Amino acid sequence: MLSACMALIDSKAQREEFEIFYNDNKNLGYSKAYSILHDEQAAEDALSEAFLRLAKCFQKVHNLSSHKLRAYFVIIVKNVAIDMLRHSGSVNEIRFDDEIDYSDSEIEDVNIERLEECIKRLSEADRELLYLRYELELSHIDIAKSFGITEAASRQRLRHAKAKLKAELLKE
Repeated sequence: MLSACMALIDSKAQREEFEIFYNDNKNLGYSKAYSILHDEQAAEDALSEAFLRLAKCFQKVHNLSSHKLRAYFVIIVKNVAIDMLRHSGSVNEIRFDDEIDYSDSEIEDVNIERLEECIKRLSEADRELLYLRYELELSHIDIAKSFGITEAASRQRLRHAKAKLKAELLKE
């Protein structure tokens, strides 16, 4: 599969860069695909398709920072996996993170539109952190690597971002 991807990239330097990216992120991509598909073979197929899609546009995106390129790749994997579910007719169950506290009765009836509005009012850093954790389902270790911080700092920043989001939700 790697050789098929490499054939799509013209520059030798970009092929080497892609190979490094492939080796560093294949496990992350597989785990994301498996978390959606719950099938080993389907997850491997999704991962292969995602790497092929990335290889096709690698010339345009290879200059992104490492955490943005990784996030872009995870989005590709997620979209491929969801497309596979749609084509198979399966319904994807939404997983919620166990860190979210649903016990606050003041905000239990929040609709998606209101939540999105409140998220838009957060700082870019807080929005990116929430996106990486809850949309891309990255671990604190991966988030810490992406931001160049410690795992403890990642956890602390996430707590602050969630507190800010809760405050926004309670304002209205």
